[in-house]
Amino acid sequence: SDLNESSHLRPPKRKAARQLSPSTQPIMSDSSNDSGDSDMEFGDHKSYKRLRIDHEVDEKRRLRSKHAFSEEDGGRFPMIHAADLVPESGNSRSAAASSENVIVKLKYPSASQRERFYLDFGKDKIDSLEEIVNVARIVRDVYLTSKQAKVFTAPTSGVIRRLVKAQNAITSSKKKKLDPSLLQDFKNAVNFYNATMQGLLDNKTLATNLDNMHHLPLEMVQFILQQVYDRAVSPSVDLLRNYKTGSDEVYGELLSPFVDRVLVQCGLKSDQVFVDLGSGVGNVVLQAALEFGCESWGCEMMPNACELAKKQAAEFKARCRLWGLATGKVRLEEGNFLENAAIGQVLRRADVVLVNNEVFTSKTNDALRLLFLDLKDGCHIISLQSFAVGHERNHDDPANLIQNINYGTFGDRDVSWTGSGGKYFIATKDEGHL
Repeated sequence: SDLNESSHLRPPKRKAARQLSPSTQPIMSDSSNDSGDSDMEFGDHKSYKRLRIDHEVDEKRRLRSKHAFSEEDGGRFPMIHAADLVPESGNSRSAAASSENVIVKLKYPSASQRERFYLDFGKDKIDSLEEIVNVARIVRDVYLTSKQAKVFTAPTSGVIRRLVKAQNAITSSKKKKLDPSLLQDFKNAVNFYNATMQGLLDNKTLATNLDNMHHLPLEMVQFILQQVYDRAVSPSVDLLRNYKTGSDEVYGELLSPFVDRVLVQCGLKSDQVFVDLGSGVGNVVLQAALEFGCESWGCEMMPNACELAKKQAAEFKARCRLWGLATGKVRLEEGNFLENAAIGQVLRRADVVLVNNEVFTSKTNDALRLLFLDLKDGCHIISLQSFAVGHERNHDDPANLIQNINYGTFGDRDVSWTGSGGKYFIATKDEGHL
């Protein structure tokens, strides 16, 4: 969301593109020797399993995209492949290998095209090796039952074991130039994964399982959003440094764990409407559409952020199709949210509104209070400054139509700007108390 200038606010650095990746999961360890391994010798501790959730599952949520499992258009569509982001300069360890060995194509859990990856890794680059392994882990943990996933989990010859062993052989190599045979070994492991995925697609396992699901693990949501951000925003993230000092046009992001927490507290459902006022590059809008399946709107006035938001929205649509997922409708508006006609209309039917007003001017916050007069009764308002003013029953004061129902604190890992955290508020539009 866009913020006013403050000493602790600044645009995210380039490597902040990794901000959505799960940071609390243990690093998987593995032996790279060629001897046979037992279950005790190989244990993949990184998991995206659907853990027990602390809120009611939305049974109306439909996760499978019928279009993604259709072959009517050959499963081909515009997208940003990981390989498209590789710099042309040949200064990587794998640059000496032939292009045939360096490029690999990965199948996702749908009938869609495969993604091209360049088998390289390093600073300011997508770690293709790790990302490919994590895609396989998500398929194992989310798309398959334990019985169906045995081909992935077999300790000596399973999909994950093959990928991780080939990955470790590459990352542990001390040679200045990689042995092309190591890249070929990883490519062979990917080919085995691809063949396994094609079988699961052909026998309808993937589609059937998605039809029976109504919820995605947050870690998976974060992973997909990270893929989108890395491809659409990260290459041009410096554009977000162009802002007006002392105005409402400063960029700062609310991170996915915080967004998940507050939207769950509001009880957001797939048949509801979410609006983010000051939506930046669209991160929160896309998370709401993917995680909750709701109709999701955003409005942003900074031109550079709007440009990147368009790229994110396009890549988000493509990437969710790769994963076979149906999302809520996404709509991103440009301009001042106080004046945008489409935003004015959708606010009348919104169920949850988020505004990152951490350092908005009092003039902007007062204007928002007036705007919120058009909200329907019961609409939740999430903010970093409270819009509610006491509990007086003054019909002439619009603040009295907004009553705080919850509040909490956020930490420095919940937001992109530096600092010790602060408070957030969840209010509701409530005419009944008057």
